[in-house]
Amino acid sequence: MSTQYQLLITTVDAPRLVRRRSYDGDDRLYVRELSTRVTIQVRAQEVSPYRHTLMLEGMEYQILNVIRH
Repeated sequence: MSTQYQLLITTVDAPRLVRRRSYDGDDRLYVRELSTRVTIQVRAQEVSPYRHTLMLEGMEYQILNVIRH
């Protein structure tokens, strides 16, 4: 059984919508590095709210929290 990661995310632009998304630890996600602004692909278990914004369905989301289940 793989570890689940729940991301609490909000849209970067107004209006700010908050969502919860769950991923397996090995799921690949597109994120933008905050320091370099480069979009990369990382595993869900490597996502950090301090280093990344989540790229999902053509939109950019600020990661508020990552909860490991």
